[in-house]
Amino acid sequence: MKLLKLAAAAVIGAALLPTVQLSPAAAESDDMPVLKADINGDYLINSQDMVLMSKYLLGSGELTAEQAERADFDGDGVIDTFDLLGMRKIYVRNATVAPQGTWIGSSSDSTRYFWFNKGREGSFADISDSSSTAFSMSKWGDGIDFTLPSGDELSSTIAWLDTGHFYLKWSGSEPELFTYKSDVPFDKGPFLKGEYVSDAGNTYKLGSYSGTCGDEEISVLPMGTKAQFISSDGTAKTGDFSRMDKNHFTLKWNDGTAENFTRREITVKDGITYVNGILIANKTYALPSTYAPGGLTAEFNTAFAKMQAAAKADGRSLSICSGYRSYSYQSQLYNNYVARDGKAKADTYSARPGHSEHQTGLAADINYASDYFNTTPEAKWLAENCYKYGFIIRYPKGKDDITGYKYEAWHVRYLGEEDAKLVYDSGLTLEEYLCIDSKYSY
Repeated sequence: MKLLKLAAAAVIGAALLPTVQLSPAAAESDDMPVLKADINGDYLINSQDMVLMSKYLLGSGELTAEQAERADFDGDGVIDTFDLLGMRKIYVRNATVAPQGTWIGSSSDSTRYFWFNKGREGSFADISDSSSTAFSMSKWGDGIDFTLPSGDELSSTIAWLDTGHFYLKWSGSEPELFTYKSDVPFDKGPFLKGEYVSDAGNTYKLGSYSGTCGDEEISVLPMGTKAQFISSDGTAKTGDFSRMDKNHFTLKWNDGTAENFTRREITVKDGITYVNGILIANKTYALPSTYAPGGLTAEFNTAFAKMQAAAKADGRSLSICSGYRSYSYQSQLYNNYVARDGKAKADTYSARPGHSEHQTGLAADINYASDYFNTTPEAKWLAENCYKYGFIIRYPKGKDDITGYKYEAWHVRYLGEEDAKLVYDSGLTLEEYLCIDSKYSY
């Protein structure tokens, strides 16, 4: 009440005084936007600022250039009663309005997402973290106290710049600038974690809330059915999120374009390449000559026995005509084909040593490895059913330029039932599904 009386007195007194023209004020020393009405520059708007303004308008006080810039609330170049009224307006807003929605809080040492709901509860997360922390909050005047699940309490004071920005001045630390982003909780959207490539030519490494696009650091803001990518310069683009499966999703950006993402996490262990955990041997990725499981793996044999029994129940007979091949055996086989047909033609149907899937112990040729098999009932049954048992037709028809090999209805590769179904349902080759090449570099 005393403060309001003082403000009222200031209004009356100022009405008797001429307005004062401002001289150019010194620039702020940092990138934090000027908080108008915060005359003493402490990122709070309180009685101290009201007193400074009132004394100045009543002719009993002076302001520095920096203080004068902040005192000019309406930005018209003069300090007058209208600025005092503006100060009172923001003072009341700070005391009565609590933030709602998703906001980004920025300070010199961190960037955080905050969700404030109407019930004075919410959560926050540092963008470098993958988890969020819940809180409850209580507001008293311009003060906001946050209570964490641990029982710890954090005290702050709010100062609104405008409807889309405010400062929280934390007890014992620097102010944090908040920018409004959405009315949807930040932690209720798609979490885009992993390494991805997109059909727009971008390579992404994404955490829950942060990541990189090429060499640029970005923040990732999940919001319900949308996701927003925020660049280091503050520009942002929002996209509607849709997922094909666990390894593929699409963002339809707000400019009408769409970007399709494929998870592609490539690891090399003991010279063996894995993409999303799948062992790869093709024209691009070779196995070391020392890699020798010695035969078809136990997983392959168990799955094939189940598939063989199912085919028999349907009146189809399946057998393995060529299974595991060692590096040295593949070398002899390939060189024989080269001697017979030439290297260019041999490369269309036979793998160079180290590049054959047969060396993995996870691939085999069924019944007989020739084009005659392509038109048999067994080939049709295999194409329609092998995924149910963890296999894929590795070199489908019409995909020579992608897989590097001509159509082979007889060549199956074991992936496990989950991955085989994903590849089958996608209608893609394994190279397309994982977004990898199959091309010799020598």
